[in-house]
Amino acid sequence: MMLEGEIIKFYRKKAGLTQEQLGKGICSTTHVSKIERGQTAYSPEIIKLFSERLHIDIEKEMEALRDIESRLQQWHTAMIMQRPKEMDSIKEELAAFPFLMASNYAVLYQLLQARYWIMKMDIQRARTLLQHVQDKYSDFSPYEMSLLRHVLGMFYINEFSSSESDNHQKAIQVLREIRIEEYGNPEYYYHLAVAYHCISARVPAYLYAEKALQHFKHTNNFLRAFNAESIMLLQMAEDTRLDFREVAARYERLIEDTEIFQANGIKAMLLNNLGYEYFRRNEYALAHPFYQRAMQMAEPSTIIYIQRLYSYLNNGFEGKLIPKGKLIQKVKEGLAAAKERKSYLYKLLFQLLLYRIEGAEEAYYEVLEKQAFPYFVSNRHMTLLHRYGKQLYEYYANSKQYEKAVAITAIFMEPIH
Repeated sequence: MMLEGEIIKFYRKKAGLTQEQLGKGICSTTHVSKIERGQTAYSPEIIKLFSERLHIDIEKEMEALRDIESRLQQWHTAMIMQRPKEMDSIKEELAAFPFLMASNYAVLYQLLQARYWIMKMDIQRARTLLQHVQDKYSDFSPYEMSLLRHVLGMFYINEFSSSESDNHQKAIQVLREIRIEEYGNPEYYYHLAVAYHCISARVPAYLYAEKALQHFKHTNNFLRAFNAESIMLLQMAEDTRLDFREVAARYERLIEDTEIFQANGIKAMLLNNLGYEYFRRNEYALAHPFYQRAMQMAEPSTIIYIQRLYSYLNNGFEGKLIPKGKLIQKVKEGLAAAKERKSYLYKLLFQLLLYRIEGAEEAYYEVLEKQAFPYFVSNRHMTLLHRYGKQLYEYYANSKQYEKAVAITAIFMEPIH
């Protein structure tokens, strides 16, 4: 009864008819209203007369609507399994459905749309949809509420307009409110692991990544299993009790496994991560080929390419692995790309790197003091804050600017709000 009422209501409004006009000669306006809301019984003859007046095939429309829920769940599964072609195909199919937004599936549809745009890295569209859903609807089913929290968690992890640290804390908060017995999708453990990793909470990051890994293996979701294991490896690499050679060997085995499944995006991420692990151990020559391969696998001009280009060039500079002339040329290319992509962070990092290569110490510390370090502090870039804060402290101490040196020390001694 509810399905027929939804269909009648949609096509009545589409035809520009009032309830009184639709019911004229058939039934009362009150009866039309109750039928549309699924609040009364009615005879097949009434629905037949409504259908004739609206020029629709009610049986065909009902069959299509019954199929919507299963298609929405198939769309969600395609996203979880990371099947881009299937995701795009179902999206186009659903977009062509005439009254999806007027049905009881409107909330589910919009939440899945938001997730789709997050995966496509169109954060603005996702933000608009999530805001609309929260503003317009209040009566969520338990499943819809859990899905909303999951998508919000994903949004906060991928949203860069405000403090990253605050966003990761928000992600943890909403994701931990999910009740698995109502949601039935343990995939969110992976996003909890990512959020914990981003705030350097290694123990919960590892534990949730391990739970996600077991789920992905159980559901034969091998691509996502690679994702989960990569988070576990990041935590293992931080454990000084472990022999890093064992961690590196596990990285390389995982990279080989991604080749079997042609998971190039995950392979590139693992190559980049392993490059970073060598870099932070000052093993620049070992880091170099991994950074280079990861960079070459990224689409030119994208923010991921810009990030990997910086890592590759910075490592090349530290390890004296790239000739100075070529290094300057490539850093200038990276700086131009960062400006074009409006990435203030990488504009600063490339500019600082260029000054270091050119030996422009005065310009380097001026940008670091007045632009870069305040930006790292205000945006909670903790790794950069510590790395460059140490440099700035030593510069102040060596140049006898003791008050500024003390101020830098205070930043590390007190929480950043």
